[in-house]
Amino acid sequence: MKLSIMFASALAAAVIAPGTAQEKEPWDVPPLKDAFKHKFLIGTALDFPPPTEKPSADVAIAMRHFNAFTCGNSMKPDATEPEEGKFTFERGDRMVDAAKKCGATPIGHCLVWHSQTPRWFFQGPDGGLPSRELALARMRNHIAGVVGHYKGIVKQWDVVNEALSDSPNEYLRPTPWYRAIGDDYIAEAFRAAHEADPKAILTYNDYNIDMPNKRTKALRLLKSLLDQKVPINAVGIQGHWRLQGINLADVEESIKQFSALGLKVMITELDLGVLPTRYGGADVGFREQMTPEQRAAMNPYTAGLPDDVAKKQADIYRQAFEIFLRHRDVIGRVTFWGTHDGVSWLNFFPIRGRTDYPLLFDRQGKPKPAFYAVEETARSAK
Repeated sequence: MKLSIMFASALAAAVIAPGTAQEKEPWDVPPLKDAFKHKFLIGTALDFPPPTEKPSADVAIAMRHFNAFTCGNSMKPDATEPEEGKFTFERGDRMVDAAKKCGATPIGHCLVWHSQTPRWFFQGPDGGLPSRELALARMRNHIAGVVGHYKGIVKQWDVVNEALSDSPNEYLRPTPWYRAIGDDYIAEAFRAAHEADPKAILTYNDYNIDMPNKRTKALRLLKSLLDQKVPINAVGIQGHWRLQGINLADVEESIKQFSALGLKVMITELDLGVLPTRYGGADVGFREQMTPEQRAAMNPYTAGLPDDVAKKQADIYRQAFEIFLRHRDVIGRVTFWGTHDGVSWLNFFPIRGRTDYPLLFDRQGKPKPAFYAVEETARSAK
């Protein structure tokens, strides 16, 4: 798993000897990770390009400013085991190599999810769902293969992702894993991950669990796992938030209640979208439509982010990080879901083809007011 000479040289060039204005601008400020030293890991999500490609701005920003790396897609089931028993780790290995080069902590995301999982996982010999025994064997083999490959290297894993239902009257999401195995598939996934690497920090990860209704379900699930002596160490609050509708008091209450169970809390997929939407979740299967007549209202900032909106976003980020830092004894990591606005998934979710501004760096790699708000909050924290 050695870093290729070509890739290492390209990464070094992007970090040490920037040439264009786009490459230089992120370095005009001290590394963000320095402000969080001795507090908690400050991370980002991205997928590292092959060594034949020139590292992009997101690689340069990641290696300069963050000390925890999560693959956005390169360690998901469709990337690591596209065919049964045929594992591919090249894309994930590139992240691990880059993390090693700059001293970042590699984070594994994710082992068991209903999305981005090849169809073969959920097909039995007759074309229907597999038997419980076959589905369990496939899940265990996948986890053993992936976690085993990175044993002792990837320090944290998002083991099960988004298993809770969004429906008010439903507890667990009726995924193929649930239908084939039963509700204990979650516990079995954590047991398999622990067996593959007993020292890894194992996390349950979900969105909207900072909101009261879904928080109740998350607490039920986490308490059940702990009562069964399942090896779970942390809960991940995804933090896909919007300027409209975010209730930071709920976020803080969730941190308190989850940590009261004896679990670490991770903020795993943080972004703060500025565009209007009627949908408040993060289910990747959801799509909201925008008619041509709605475009001006639903995609208002194509020419740039107005100063007043940027200030509002910075203020909310400041308040959020005041909470995180107030509870830094129980928070292990805060990870942004992307490096700069141009690569954010919110440009395509829940409406495709919009221009959103949810992160700390703009499309040119320049720090935004939100960056300075977060940095100043961290540096001033007592």
